[in-house]
Amino acid sequence: MKSHFNAVIILFVLFISCAPEKQTSDTPKRIFPDIFKNGLEAHGGLETWDSYGTLTFSEVNETDTTQYTIDLKTRDELIEKFGAYKISYFQDSIIIFPNKDSFPGKDPKFFHNLRFYFFSIPFVTADNGAFQEELPPQELNGITYNRVKVTFGEGVGDAPKDQYILWFNQTNNMLALINYSVTYYDENKAENYNAIVYQNWKEVGGLKLPQEMIGYKWENNTLGEERYRKKFADITLTKDQPEKSFFTKLEE
Repeated sequence: MKSHFNAVIILFVLFISCAPEKQTSDTPKRIFPDIFKNGLEAHGGLETWDSYGTLTFSEVNETDTTQYTIDLKTRDELIEKFGAYKISYFQDSIIIFPNKDSFPGKDPKFFHNLRFYFFSIPFVTADNGAFQEELPPQELNGITYNRVKVTFGEGVGDAPKDQYILWFNQTNNMLALINYSVTYYDENKAENYNAIVYQNWKEVGGLKLPQEMIGYKWENNTLGEERYRKKFADITLTKDQPEKSFFTKLEE
């Protein structure tokens, strides 16, 4: 390790709700509700998604850009906010460069796969350990959507009580919005939903991925106040997985 490399390494047992369970030859083929299956196909298909090893995308804001690179097989991740920090989630460790004070989050573990998960829905909600339940259609702002609720098995990930409700367009089966809860800090908030609206899909490598998402409060079973907008660019998919050194040699 070079003498000027001041990265802090935090060791931990990494179980995250968006990390896939290992597939074996004995793993039974997943059976999904038709609405969810149709949604996966509309976005390019789970088989196509599974054929890739690496996903890279950038979150572009007015003042800065953050790049995300994910090993799709292991869900190891490197997040780089240009000019500020790099944070790597690799196997059983978190590595922060140039030092822990450069990363603004109080709990870096919480941010592992956080943006990636919302960016990659619906595919990641097909992971082993996730369960899909068809819900009755529901109207929102004069449009009726098909809906699927996603929950997780006991002990799956750091936040197995998280819940997602996916709203699919009845005409083209594309994802329109989701409800989601965050139980990482409080399991009692499993049904305290916020919402994300998806738009401006871009086809990359046969998959349709979002160029923009808009976060809202979810109030009285409808969209409330807008909370944020996230725009994405430089989306790439490759068949190969990243080299190990990509996640460990952050000073380069």
